Amino acid sequence: MKYIRKNGFIVLFMGMLLFSNSANAGEKTAVLSIFEKYGYKKGVIMLEASKQLLKEYRIKLFKSIIIEDGTAALPEIRACIEKDKVNAVKAKEIMQENELISGFYRLKTNDPDMNRFLIFNVQDKKTTLIYVEGALSTEELVKLLK
Repeated sequence: MKYIRKNGFIVLFMGMLLFSNSANAGEKTAVLSIFEKYGYKKGVIMLEASKQLLKEYRIKLFKSIIIEDGTAALPEIRACIEKDKVNAVKAKEIMQENELISGFYRLKTNDPDMNRFLIFNVQDKKTTLIYVEGALSTEELVKLLK
């Protein structure tokens, strides 16, 4: 909880988060395996919101994982992002010493009314990965995360 208060980009979602087993939109992304593998480990905060709660924001699926010390997981996370970003329609990345430290991707979908977003950030050892599916636009997502 301390991290979420300090970094306001997730604060909006705190009040409406509900842990659930929401289904994917049918298009499997590699990063979803990160949530399954690391989500329940010590030093990890995983948030998953149900599509019911996020209906007013036109979000079908929201998953967020914060790994306090993501050092061991970083190679796997970066490999998953590399796989997924092949299908990116829009991508913004920040590299440091030839390694990805921050990324924002809008992934290609088969449904023209559905968008899939992948957000990644690492500061020191703290690693954040967010996955969002929904009918909201890039601009709407950025506005919600501010």
